[in-house]
Amino acid sequence: MQVDVDEMRSGANRSYNAASFAMEGADALSRVNPASGIFGAFPAAESFHGALSEAHSDHVKRLRHHENRLGVLGDKGHKTASVFVEMEERNAEALRSVL
Repeated sequence: MQVDVDEMRSGANRSYNAASFAMEGADALSRVNPASGIFGAFPAAESFHGALSEAHSDHVKRLRHHENRLGVLGDKGHKTASVFVEMEERNAEALRSVL
C-alpha cells in the first residue's frame, strides 16, 4: 500500500479552507436579516416574511454545520497522515534492526 502523505495533508488544508469560507458566509449572512414589513403589512406578506426568515436562519445554521464538519475532516486528514508517517518510521526502524 502506498500513501501520499503530502497529498493527504493538502486535502486536509483544502478542508480547512472550505471551513473558513463557510464561516465567512455564515458570518456575513448572520449580520443581515430580512426586515419586518419589507413585503408589506398584509397577511400573505407577513407569512412570506416568516418563511424567508426561517430559511435565512436555516442557511446560517447549515453553514455553521458545514464549517464544523469541514474543520473536523481537516483535523482527521492531518491526524491520519501523521499516523502513516509514524507507522512508516516504526516499520523502517524495525527493518533496520533486523538487518
